[in-house]
Amino acid sequence: MVEKLVHWLSKEARYRIVEVLMSTRSERELAKDLGVTSTAIYKYLERKTHPSDTTIARALKILNEYEKERVYKLVADDIISAIEELLNNVPQDSPQLRRYVLDRLEYMLKKFNKLT
Repeated sequence: MVEKLVHWLSKEARYRIVEVLMSTRSERELAKDLGVTSTAIYKYLERKTHPSDTTIARALKILNEYEKERVYKLVADDIISAIEELLNNVPQDSPQLRRYVLDRLEYMLKKFNKLT
């Protein structure tokens, strides 16, 4: 499940996840925990390259309790932003497609409300 989730995260969200993890770890510690090099961590922080799906999946598994809320809010905001972009780009002259997208979103909200 985590693999599918991280695949859809933006590059910016990936960078920000690394930044959250760096707030409580050294570059060397984080590199070891994520199974990458210190150079890779440096490149993520400088936004020269973005963390892979595998790296972000590992990041989600090593979160400390106090990091989880920040990171999962970041993930939620990123996904919501992508959904907003989708809604803004569904053609106005395609009412069936617009209805389909809205129906799917309503379904997900109902499903989510049952979990809470």
